[in-house]
Amino acid sequence: MIKYQCFDKKDVGKAGRMEDLMKKRILSLCLMMAVAVSAGSVPGMTAMASEFAGEGATTEEMQEDTENASEQEGYLAPSEWATPVSPDQTTGTTEKEVVTDAAGQVITPDTAQAIENADVGLTNLEKAVDGEAEAAGIADGAGESLVAPEDAGSLEMDKSTIGAAFDSTYQFVKEDAIVYLSEAAVIKAEPSDDAEDMASLEKYTAVHLTGSSDAKYWEVRVGGQIGYIDSAVILREASEVAALKEDDARKEETEAESKKEQEEVIVEKASEAKEEWTQVVKETRREELANQTRSLNWSGPVLSRSKGSVYGPSGKETYYNLNMSGCVRNMNRRGYYYEVWVRNDGCKMFGDYIMCAANLGVHPFGSLVECSLGTCIVVDTGGFAAGNPNQLDIAVTW
Repeated sequence: MIKYQCFDKKDVGKAGRMEDLMKKRILSLCLMMAVAVSAGSVPGMTAMASEFAGEGATTEEMQEDTENASEQEGYLAPSEWATPVSPDQTTGTTEKEVVTDAAGQVITPDTAQAIENADVGLTNLEKAVDGEAEAAGIADGAGESLVAPEDAGSLEMDKSTIGAAFDSTYQFVKEDAIVYLSEAAVIKAEPSDDAEDMASLEKYTAVHLTGSSDAKYWEVRVGGQIGYIDSAVILREASEVAALKEDDARKEETEAESKKEQEEVIVEKASEAKEEWTQVVKETRREELANQTRSLNWSGPVLSRSKGSVYGPSGKETYYNLNMSGCVRNMNRRGYYYEVWVRNDGCKMFGDYIMCAANLGVHPFGSLVECSLGTCIVVDTGGFAAGNPNQLDIAVTW
């Protein structure tokens, strides 16, 4: 009896290569079927062996077909198979051409065909294995082709289309649109806060958007180069830019008005401060003048009630006591608007000066002349001027 061997899954796990096991399994099945057919024990096995050899049937398929064959008449189990003999011995027919296998065993033409089919099955399996190797080679070639680009231009194209291979933040959805900046911004060489600045763009600048993402930075093309910009400053619609410009114009107008109001307040406060300061100076000056009793630039005799006539720094001096309102109106008509008041020693004052009469040919109206009591302003004249052109008549309350 010829022995046969079947291979199960644990045999495959122990084998060094799947191809060798498959070849052995198919060959074993084919030889088993060939022997069964030559013995005439299993009807229909020739076709089954050919099918198994050509298509590489599995162990489960063979078992199922064997069970089906056992139900047919004349089926013999493998343990009942006899030593194969020639057909004429079993049937008693006349001698025909004998076909033997490589071991010298007599086989039928159907068995020979089954063995040939087994060879075909092995050839198909080898082709399949070769096909898998070729596919693996193609995969290896594809892996080798996935290398980093050699220059920056290729790198930019990779980022624009499929993104960087190892950093998800480089993944961008392809865009081709003109967008606008809501405020001034910088273009980065990489999508990172720490990346180098490539360019600075002003507010409202139009930019070519080439890629967007859920990350902070989007991809743009500026000056023929790919860069990255903070998506928070991007406006997609020109109408948004127009609305933003209107808002900015209103803000500028409001700020200008506020600035103007602040300046007016400053000017007003400065004016008030000036007036206050002027008033303080005036009051201080008035106090000094009110207490003055003589000229600060004269060390000679001083006109007084007891000394009705003296020679002071400008010549002879006398005094008179008349109503000076007419003289004041006359001076107002001439453009002199000073306060009228009386010094503590009785001198009548017009502003900071003592009122006096003089020769108008020598001292016209409004002239300032020094006397022994202080500085005088000419507001009047008199008959004395004809006889003594340098004489001054001082207005007092004496």
